[in-house]
Amino acid sequence: MNWALFALAVSAALVATWIYLTTKRNWSWPGLVASIGCLLVAAFNSAAPFRGLIDPNYVGYGFGLLHAEKGITVTLLAGPLLLFGALSALLAVSKKSGSALWLVATFCAALLVILGIPAVQGMLTSPEANAIQFGEFLTIPGLLATAIYMLLLVVPFLIGLLWAPRAAMRSDD
Repeated sequence: MNWALFALAVSAALVATWIYLTTKRNWSWPGLVASIGCLLVAAFNSAAPFRGLIDPNYVGYGFGLLHAEKGITVTLLAGPLLLFGALSALLAVSKKSGSALWLVATFCAALLVILGIPAVQGMLTSPEANAIQFGEFLTIPGLLATAIYMLLLVVPFLIGLLWAPRAAMRSDD
């Protein structure tokens, strides 16, 4: 199976739903930024939960502080990231307030730990040694990887963690 095409198909369906919800204009700017980060997490993890179960040649999984060898452990780590990433992305872009945003706040807090800690550690110790890997065939190295990590996979969750709890405490619009 071509896992890149599988991930692309899952991600395309998620992005299409996300675009539809953005056209309804029921979002706030911090919610939009947080939703983009959550959408990226879901997209980055769109094949791993399935591949971990059925591909005996899978090289293993790594996403921030989460690491797993082949098999069910990959599914147990990547599956919730896909599920809660998709839910959080869609909630953050479709709601300005309401208790459902507690899920977004919780997911953003978890991602700040999972992704933020290694990103900040790498940025402070050796930013040129960082790398972003997409399977076996594409690696983005060094300072570029550090900048991408911070802008796409840390800053949106910081914004989401600041915005979502306050929005969750307000009643639904």
